Amino acid sequence: MNPVLREILDSRTVWTADNRRIPLHSGIPALECEVLQSWIRECRPNRVLEIGMAYGVSSLFICDAIRDAPETEYLILDPHQRSAWQSIGVLNLERAGYRGRFSVREEKSEFALPDLLASGCTWEFALIDGYHTFDHALVDFFYIHRMLPVGGVVVFDDVQLPSIRRLTAHVSTYPCYERLPLPEPF
Repeated sequence: MNPVLREILDSRTVWTADNRRIPLHSGIPALECEVLQSWIRECRPNRVLEIGMAYGVSSLFICDAIRDAPETEYLILDPHQRSAWQSIGVLNLERAGYRGRFSVREEKSEFALPDLLASGCTWEFALIDGYHTFDHALVDFFYIHRMLPVGGVVVFDDVQLPSIRRLTAHVSTYPCYERLPLPEPF
């Protein structure tokens, strides 16, 4: 595990650009990120998309998972990275040595995803962790579904929320999707 990520998880804090330590109050739990890493390592995607970054915890796990695959393209959509998150997610990825391994578009996903689709983008692995309302997550899924090749993977964060649980129930009616099993030893 990257030392920057280890420090964040151990201290439950992150550093701002002006060297203030603040509490980590947002991020996918480490165990769930380890499952995410396992799926990425198994899938070995060439193109990864993440919607929502916040402080960059899941982004650090993703970068760790693709670090030995320099050809992997990794795009993060987070319209509030600067305004709400003080660019801490980007700072954490850079502190961890991942500058040049990712790109961030500070655009709302409901506007960026149609542009990506229109430009012919495809994504082999996508993490939806933006707005957790049914409508926003559905719009994210709607566009990602059209950019995913056969065998591609979509992961929804916060499936314990009623809105996301309802959405995953809907997605499970698509005959082209199946739930991924938890990797060993989870």
